[in-house]
Amino acid sequence: MLYPVMPNDYISSLYPVELNDKVEHATVFFILSLLLNRASATRGYRLRNVVALSLFGIVIELIQHFIPHRSASLNDVFANITGILIFQLLFSIYLYLSKRKRIIAQ
Repeated sequence: MLYPVMPNDYISSLYPVELNDKVEHATVFFILSLLLNRASATRGYRLRNVVALSLFGIVIELIQHFIPHRSASLNDVFANITGILIFQLLFSIYLYLSKRKRIIAQ
């Protein structure tokens, strides 16, 4: 995953469809959150996953500040965290509904 350190013009040439940059950030961190939660989805680990991915997003932005042709953006950090939190919200709803379904089935 070298995208955070590649020049912007090279990265944009890889995608056939241009999406809003913040949507891309949120989508990537949504997917990362999904994958990390598939590996460890207990309640304690979910909190750890949110913190770890949030810190990862912050560190990536800090690194980009020091790379030529890249820039750090606080809005990108917010988009990253938004993607993480949207996944966690949807995952919590899923867990609630599946638990409720099991209770009703008994």
